[in-house]
Amino acid sequence: MPEDSTRRTPELDQVRRLLFPTLSPEEGWARIEGALAGAKDDDRVDAIEELAGRDLTAELIAALRRLQTPAE
Repeated sequence: MPEDSTRRTPELDQVRRLLFPTLSPEEGWARIEGALAGAKDDDRVDAIEELAGRDLTAELIAALRRLQTPAE
């Protein structure tokens, strides 16, 4: 697959590091680019890029806190 660095935004790089912390950057990007290639339409690509722009760390921490809070 040809390298598509136009999609390698800082936000997407953060997602790569969160999802694939043990892989080399090249391997992580290969997986990200594979996912983007699998998103055959612009709506799916836009959805992936929108998720990449979020503060996923804060969302994950909030989700974990909700799981720890006992149900009332």
